Amino acid sequence: MSESTAGAAGLEGEVSCADDSRVDTYTAGLAKVGAGGELTFKLLSSEPAPPAKGGNTFEVSVEDAAGEAATGDLRIELVMPDHGHGTQVTPVVTFDADTQRFTIAPVYLFMAGVWRVDLALYAVEAATKPRDRATYYFCIEG
Repeated sequence: MSESTAGAAGLEGEVSCADDSRVDTYTAGLAKVGAGGELTFKLLSSEPAPPAKGGNTFEVSVEDAAGEAATGDLRIELVMPDHGHGTQVTPVVTFDADTQRFTIAPVYLFMAGVWRVDLALYAVEAATKPRDRATYYFCIEG
């Protein structure tokens, strides 16, 4: 079903994108090998789970090919590819050195439809080219 069709309840204006072939099925620990093949990004958790309309909190880890934690400057971009816009709320990324995990909040998905979540790990904050990047797609029903 496309975004422009009625949702499962058949109500006009309701959005359903669950059958969109781009959409990832959320599971805790959802892993994506980076586009460059150097790193693996893991979405360890989402609160709420699965991601929903409004503010979400993601916990992410990044590992190198040996399975060791990769650290650096994790950046996130949120885009609705079918609408050509992002969100006006800037997510804040924090890193916990003890757990080697990044927390991202708020991941503000303010409207129903397909959201593209781009994660990129840079060696340092001033870097202009990422070590690697991964993309998740989530359907936000509504």
